[in-house]
Amino acid sequence: MPLGEFFDQVAALPISLVLGESLNLFSALDVIHIVGVLLLAGSIAIVDLRLLGVVFADVGLDVLQRQVLPLTLAGALLVFPSGIGLFLPQAGKIWLNPLLQAKLALLLLAAANIGYWHYNFSRHAEWSTTTALPWQARFAGASSLALWAGILIAGRLIAFYI
Repeated sequence: MPLGEFFDQVAALPISLVLGESLNLFSALDVIHIVGVLLLAGSIAIVDLRLLGVVFADVGLDVLQRQVLPLTLAGALLVFPSGIGLFLPQAGKIWLNPLLQAKLALLLLAAANIGYWHYNFSRHAEWSTTTALPWQARFAGASSLALWAGILIAGRLIAFYI
């Protein structure tokens, strides 16, 4: 089955029809998605800005990461299901949208950046108390901020190009 037909069938599912036909439900999902994005991207931005040395220089990196992790997880728990709910009713039209593809690609890059950072660098205990972090930490923070800005911009523009 061609991918286009698959997404047309996804858009025709009963749950997709209910979500698409209910103005209140779709609007509620949109609000949930926005709140989740604020929590997710905002908490990540706090850590990124700390990596850059812009904020909370007196707070240990390990302490800051532990403190914002619940906000990051709460944001992710709101964003991903609501994003799927917003996608389902329009799956047949939106699956080839270049902005959706850009958003998904940027999300993968942001996840890889986070994974790379945590696997390779965040374990350095001496970095937690250092005000000016090494270039690798600053690069991870700057690239994360740029990726999340791209994700937010692409996500916002998707609705304008359906």
